[in-house]
Formats: sequence, structure tokens, C-alpha cells
Amino acid sequence: MAVFPQGLSAVDARCNAGERRVLHQLKRCLEDDYLVWHDIPIGPRARQPDFVILSPRWGVLLLEVKDWRRSTLGAATRDSVELHTPRGRVMAAHPLRQARDVTLELVDLMRHDPALVHAQGPFAGKLLFPYGWGVVMSGLKRADLGADFDSLFPPERTLLRDDLDEAIEPMAFQHRLWGLFTVSYPHTLTLPQRDRIRWHLFPELRVPVQGALDLAVDGGVPTLPSLLQVMDLQQEQVARTLGEGHRVIHGAAGSGKTMILVFRAQFLAATARPERPILVMCFNKALAGRLEALLRERGVDERVQVRTFHAWCLDLLRSYQIDVQAPGVKRGTEAWFEAVAHTVSQAVDRGRVPGGQYHALLIDEAHDFEDAWLRIAARMVAPETNSLLVLYDDAQSIYRTRRGRRRLNFASLGIEARGRTNILRLNYRNTAEVLSLAMACARHLLAGAEGSDDEVPQVEPASAGRRGPLPVLARLPHARAEAEWVADGAMAALQEGLRQAQLVVLAPTREQLRPIAAQLRRHGLAVQGQHEDGFRRFDWTADTVKLMSFHAAKGLEFPWVAIAGLQALPLRQDSEDDALRLLYVAMTRSTERLLLSACGETPLVARVAQALGEVGRRFAAAA
Repeated sequence: MAVFPQGLSAVDARCNAGERRVLHQLKRCLEDDYLVWHDIPIGPRARQPDFVILSPRWGVLLLEVKDWRRSTLGAATRDSVELHTPRGRVMAAHPLRQARDVTLELVDLMRHDPALVHAQGPFAGKLLFPYGWGVVMSGLKRADLGADFDSLFPPERTLLRDDLDEAIEPMAFQHRLWGLFTVSYPHTLTLPQRDRIRWHLFPELRVPVQGALDLAVDGGVPTLPSLLQVMDLQQEQVARTLGEGHRVIHGAAGSGKTMILVFRAQFLAATARPERPILVMCFNKALAGRLEALLRERGVDERVQVRTFHAWCLDLLRSYQIDVQAPGVKRGTEAWFEAVAHTVSQAVDRGRVPGGQYHALLIDEAHDFEDAWLRIAARMVAPETNSLLVLYDDAQSIYRTRRGRRRLNFASLGIEARGRTNILRLNYRNTAEVLSLAMACARHLLAGAEGSDDEVPQVEPASAGRRGPLPVLARLPHARAEAEWVADGAMAALQEGLRQAQLVVLAPTREQLRPIAAQLRRHGLAVQGQHEDGFRRFDWTADTVKLMSFHAAKGLEFPWVAIAGLQALPLRQDSEDDALRLLYVAMTRSTERLLLSACGETPLVARVAQALGEVGRRFAAAA
């Protein structure tokens, strides 16, 4: 059976009678390498054909479905059809013209993608795959048609009710579909090529690459970024099939949780009202800033608010003129932030802050939230939508709760996720080399019980198999030498074609970033970082190297990551397991290249060196 990324039952429920007949025939006759989408915007102008079909053997096909009767049809031109209705005669756009125009628009766009055209031979400059369009007249049989029908709807572009009969063999129906293509090529699309087609078809599936530009137009000619990333099919299916109610996604590092959240926010924004917006919530400021930037790129930032949990709490207290109940506690301390959360919790319990304020609530990195915070959040969703999405990965839980690490039960917090959970294991962010090192250092922390629908499973990531350079570990005599080594690495990355915005330097503490920032500036690089006095947030539109702590980098990714100051781990209040969990999060920020450095020998540095040696030997043996 064909794959329906929107969910077959959901599509069936949305179809009219004519579309449903087509859907059931596609379901019955198409094999599992076909992908079928129904009535969703495609391409830069967001047009909505009734069905989009992608086949690795045949290419892309767009179908318009009309359930018209013969008595309804009048005269037709290339552009329009006259319809006889109870309201009188009306002119409608010709469905074949509709399908043709959007198909050719997409073809013109994809012809500028070098990965999707023949480089040489008789088809040089042509798309690697055929394309076609057609109309399905689901209410008309051939026996009912007059001789003039073919002039209105050419047979080579038109399917009829006869073609939807269940007595038709599946291959016979496929042949009818293939007849809608004008040419065929002896080429089967690879998975990367199919993903590139999906990248062009569905802009909402695009995964922004840190520091890279999205599709731009220069003098009428599309300019593509060097790297195109798109949600894989599992991620797309999860994103498109998230229904109403409370939903939980357990996902390993790099599995696409955040992009699913952005997709969901964009989808929900279409129905949100200004008086009841969508709230996206996370723990750290850097991630909040990045989410804001992503939503701004998609044009929904006016209907979607992004806040850290504590910033949201402070917003509520200001709006309802409630003072923080923290006598004698210094503002900005951990105790003060605890008091902020407690004050909001009490205000909600007593009705001073009303619940149900948001059309939808989406929580990223929920593993960093206290139980009480999640309980408050669940009460803020409007009861008529009941739309709550929680993204969770216990392996990346690096902030201590007052009770230490805990086994979370969602039902006890008012999050009704039983039967509505998804697990994402496949890591797409990291190369096999980077992920192998991260897991070699922290594997014992990733093993754990699966848990029930109401509990948090420990999700061990599986590599998508993408290859890259082996990480590098440098042992250096002092901080000045470390700063020089990091700066030299950054300059080499820029010479290889990366932009400054694609580079990040991480360290356990902000103080360790200061000499590195100074050295980067001596090399002429622009820098933004948490080491700076008065720093508040990153400008994600600026072409600058980012410097931040391990904690601040959660939820982010960069092609080039330098991790400095390993000798400072574990931090004073942490155990070695805490340090390894933190290092796992830091390592998995890298999408391509990972550099590590230390000024001194410690058990943790030795452990990283040993793990790197084992990983290197394993990949060398497999080569």
C-alpha cells in the first residue's frame, strides 16, 4: 500500500465523495514505494492540488479531482469551464489548467537544482524524473459521455469513474496513471533525490542549516544553499499526523524533535486568534531565541509566542500585578526563580491567573522542567482545543531538579498522553563518527527501561549512517595555547567554505570562553558570546561565531563545534555521570566537525581520549 504521510484515516475524513473514491483506488492499487499527499500547499506559491504522488520509478504526478456530472458541463476553453448550477451558469477554472500550471511552476524551480537534472547525455539539463498532471472526473463514466467530451477533457490527461472501479487490476490502474506522464527515463530516484524533491515541494519540511541561507531568488533564478536538509519521512508523518489533545514525543538527540515542534506551531498558527495565541515554551534563553528566529522565518511569529518558562512566569505576574513571594531572597538567584515558579503555581491554583489562555502549548526540552512547571503548563491550554505537545529526551536532562533525577509520570501532571506518544530513535543531526564518540562516553547513561505511555522511556539514539571526519582531541599546556588552537581551527573551517555563523565554541564555564573570544577577534572574526558583560541574547541573523556554555547550547546545532576546557569537568556540584551527560549534550550539537581540547589531564579527559581511540580504530577497521 502507498504511504500517506498525513495519515490515511485523516485524509479519508477530509475528502469529499469524489476524492474519497480516488483515495481508495490509490490505497488499493499503489505499492509501498509511492508517497501520496492530499490537499496541502506545495511550492513557493502554496497552491493546493487535490493529490500529489511521488514515485521513485515514475516521478511526480499532480491530480485535480472533480465530481461533476455531464449535465453540469457546458462549454470549455483552455482556461475555464462553464458549469450549469442551481444558481445559474458560472465559470470555473479549468482543472487541467490548474494542475498544469502548478506542475510547470515546480518543474521550473527544480530544474535549477543540479542534483535533480541530468548532467550529460541525451537528457542533459532535463529533470532526472518525469512529471505529469491530470484530472479525475470521478462522477462520469465513459458510457455517459458524448463525442464532444474529449475536446473538453483530453483522454490522455483524464481519468474517469471507470478507472476507479475495484474490478480493475492494480497494475492496470498504475498504467493509467503512468499514461499521464509525457516521457519516461531509465532512472530510479535515490532516497536523497526523493528528499530533495520533498524539500522543493513542501517548504514547511525544510530544516534550516545554521548559518545557511534558504532558497533565494537572484535575477529570477533560484539560488540554492549548498546543503539541503528536510524532515525524513518518519518525522514528516509524525508532524502531519499529530492530532488534537495531549501529545508526547520521546526523541533521541538529533532526531528532529524541535523541527517537528516548529512545523506544528506553523500548522496551528493558521487557526489561532490574536486573543488566544500559541505558546512555545523551553528552558534556556539561547534555544528560545533560535525558536523565535525559526518562527519569524515562517511568518508566524505574531501568532506564536516563545518564552522560557521563567520569562513566561514573570510575564504573568506583571500582567496580573502579583508580587513574587520571596522575602529576603536576592533577585536572579536560583532560590528567587524557584519562588517565581511557586508564586505562579499558587496564583493559578487560587484563580488569580486564569487557565486556558492559549490556543495551543508546545514545550521543547521538557526534560529540563520541574514536575510542578509541567503541571502548571498543562492547565494553560484552552479546553476547546486541548492542544498540548511535549518533547522529551531524558538522556539530555542536564539541569538538576530539587529531587535529583526522577522517573516522570505524565498522567500525574495532568498530561493525558496514553496512546498518543511517539518515539524517534534515528539521529540525523550527527555524523556516525560524532555520535559514536558521544555514545562511547555516555553509553551507560543511555541504557534504561522503556517505560509506559505515561512514563518517560530512555531513548538510545541510532545513527542514520551519515559519515564525516573523526573528532579531534588536543591536549594543550595552558589556556592561551588552547585559545590559539581553537582560533586556528576556526580559520581553517572558514577557508573550507563555512561561514562564521556556522561555528560555535562551547565550554563548561563562561570564564573559559574569554581568552578564546579574544584570540578569535585577533584573527578578525566577529564574535557573540556569553562571556561578554551585559550579554542577554544572541542575534541569530548575524554572521558571527557564537560562544556559549554547554547548558546554553541545548537544542541547538552547528556544522562546526569546538568544545574547550574539558579539564574543568565535572563542575563543582556535579558527579562524573553528570559531567558525561553534559558532555554528551555538547558533543551532539555538531552536525559535521567536532574539536575537543583540554589543558591538563583528568580522569574524564582520559576517558574521552580512550573512547576516541576506540571509535577511530573501529571506523578504520570498517574502511
